[in-house]
Amino acid sequence: MTPAQQRVYGGETAVQRTERRRKAFIDSAVAVVAAGGWRQLKVERIAEHAGIGKRYFYECFTDLDALAAAVIDELGTEVLLLAVAPDNTVPLEQMVRSMAANLTEYALAQPDRLRVLFSEMAATEAAVRRRTEAVYRIVEVLAAEARAVHGDDHSLIDVAATMLVNGSIQAILDWLDGTLALTRQQFIDHITTMWLMISDGVRAAHGPRT
Repeated sequence: MTPAQQRVYGGETAVQRTERRRKAFIDSAVAVVAAGGWRQLKVERIAEHAGIGKRYFYECFTDLDALAAAVIDELGTEVLLLAVAPDNTVPLEQMVRSMAANLTEYALAQPDRLRVLFSEMAATEAAVRRRTEAVYRIVEVLAAEARAVHGDDHSLIDVAATMLVNGSIQAILDWLDGTLALTRQQFIDHITTMWLMISDGVRAAHGPRT
């Protein structure tokens, strides 16, 4: 870090100010896209929403594609952390219910962020690719956790993890949109049941096949 970057102004270093602005641009992009779609993602609109001068945008991002990628990376990481089992030593049903509850609470607290990540059609090829990578990362984490739980490397685990993640994404979006008329507790119960059914199915299918 250079002396200029270390210099404190208004209680912040230059690096801290840039990071704060970067976060504000990302949050503003989420709000703008949630309200009007990815085609509304314009530097002027993002800067105005964030209350930050347009010139600072280019201190944080090279262009709008870089901003879109940053948005998806941040949202994908937030959801990925929810897919990480908090404690692999607890009974499976308790672990699954905790993960389902965490995901449901996130959906209720941050519906725009979930919709932007999973349901809004991205305007650029780079953003679409980044979203696909985010989903794959979640699938990989769940598959790794399943291998730890089941104690083997059955190839069915990858298929089950892919179906579980993509199916759960659609179920959550449908629930948020009111297509699934369920209470919060009913939704958690049903998601937990489905995840356990998939886990039981993988366990039942274990055999010499690979």
